Amino acid sequence: LAAFYEYLASPEASAMRAATQMDLSAPITDYFISTSHNTYLTGNQLYSESKASAYTNVLLSGCRSVEIDVWDGKAEGESSQETGESSATSGSNPSSDDEKISSCKPRRGSKREKLKKMTENHRHLRALSQEVGKLEGFLGHHKPSTSSGSSGESKASGSAIPVPGKPEPRVLHGHTLTRETSFREVCYAIRDSAFVASDLPVIVSLEVHTCLEQQQIMVEIMEEAWKGMLVEVTPELEAGTVPPPPLADLKRKILIKVKHVESVDEGGDREAKEKAVYTQHMEALKQQKNPSNSVEASKGPESPESPTAAPHKPSKILQALSKLAVFTKGFHFSNFAQPEAKVPSHVFSLSEKAVREAHATDGDALFEHNRHFFMRVYPNGLRVDSSNMDPTFFWRRGAQMVALNWQNFDKAMMLNAGMFAGEQGWVLKPPGYRSSDAQPGIIEPRRLDLTIEFLAGQNIPLPPGHTNENKFYPFVTCLLHVETPDDSFAAADDDTESEKTGYKHCTKSVTGVNPDFGGQKMEFATVSGFLDELTFVRFKIKDNEWMHNALAAWACIRLDRLQEGYRIIHLNDSTGAPTEGALLVHITKT
Repeated sequence: LAAFYEYLASPEASAMRAATQMDLSAPITDYFISTSHNTYLTGNQLYSESKASAYTNVLLSGCRSVEIDVWDGKAEGESSQETGESSATSGSNPSSDDEKISSCKPRRGSKREKLKKMTENHRHLRALSQEVGKLEGFLGHHKPSTSSGSSGESKASGSAIPVPGKPEPRVLHGHTLTRETSFREVCYAIRDSAFVASDLPVIVSLEVHTCLEQQQIMVEIMEEAWKGMLVEVTPELEAGTVPPPPLADLKRKILIKVKHVESVDEGGDREAKEKAVYTQHMEALKQQKNPSNSVEASKGPESPESPTAAPHKPSKILQALSKLAVFTKGFHFSNFAQPEAKVPSHVFSLSEKAVREAHATDGDALFEHNRHFFMRVYPNGLRVDSSNMDPTFFWRRGAQMVALNWQNFDKAMMLNAGMFAGEQGWVLKPPGYRSSDAQPGIIEPRRLDLTIEFLAGQNIPLPPGHTNENKFYPFVTCLLHVETPDDSFAAADDDTESEKTGYKHCTKSVTGVNPDFGGQKMEFATVSGFLDELTFVRFKIKDNEWMHNALAAWACIRLDRLQEGYRIIHLNDSTGAPTEGALLVHITKT
């Protein structure tokens, strides 16, 4: 008996098998990657706070792909809402998170009234100023002056302190009431925490809403903060024709994902066009500032006879920024037959809805694409409460980066924790899902009979707000998340609160934080047609009488790591933090 107690107290008794030594020799596209959506937010998508510390938190928790929404820096005295409103230069195509713009509208009356007070003339003036800023930044970039890679005032400082009097890009959720943080602070937070929990690479997904001048500042800040961590850009890598490297080659590297733009001709004709547009906008700005010339100004550039009525528009993404994306070049998705779909370094970013539509119309092409190339899936824009989609559907379609709202610890985050537990944020895809597989998608028939006997619990945490251990009545819900890759369930079931599954059992409620479950059994019989690596067993402990079955603790284990025999299931609290709580169970898999 003493030996049995000693065994239960040892790591060997864990119901979750320890992660094995990782194979780092496969191309980076052959891995699933723990990914965060709108990482900067600390709460909901409408009015929560943006903090650089949010990046520290997720990176230390094993996340390896983060997102930054970047907006123009504000001039002194200008409100966050004003600049956020006027600096939306990206497109609104929902199929690419490099170009998406939130459709959420402010809901707080006081701040909404401030926005309404802005006159149309003021709006137009700011819009013209933004355009001038873009052109100045673009022209400045093409002049034979010192490049961003040279030493400058900001780069020489080598710190997170901005240059006085120089507006720098901000990070926030545009067109909402979310509060901002600085792009510089975010970059330094990433630098300081990127390789603490793991030395495997971090992917930074940039959603750029800034003018070209501010993009140049972004480049300078990133090259300063992430010096030695960025992949050196060579002509071959910039062309995007080099196959994805093995994961082992990118240790302690930060990969930037941003929209790709082609290299532009910097000859005299192009420069002359840009100067002409710059002159036109400067003249329009002067006329706007002088009310007496307002009528003449309105007749000028808008006149159909004007030779500059449709001026050439410079790229929305600066070439110096675009070239930093080496193995993760963002392209707009139209279909899997488009030429960009064969570029080795491309990334398609699709909404959860777009992926489901692609699966419904051409599931084979979706799966085949994801065997060879990166795909990032992001939540529906209507998830303003920071809820999440079920990531298992997208992993089973081969998507490497399923971006979740880490602000809300729900079912999806539990499954994400089960997928990446102890794996340093990168998990090698199972056979049939990799680029090197001769017979992709072939799944060996798998039949399972799973029995879990619940014996006892120890130190089970109370639900939030509950303080009386004597009135704690815990019960265990066990869910088996299983689906074959060819099986598509309805999107309506894909909800953070949805527990619709044919494999769900509950124990009877017991009493106290150290309960005796009396050997209650759960049986999952004759489960077939699945992959162990993409199937999960999830445990939730709830209180039968507190706040409508409030969650007290949980655990999630990938089926290929679920061990048989007498085992200890270690529990996390409702926020995802590890606890001293545990369940004693007996597991049988046949």
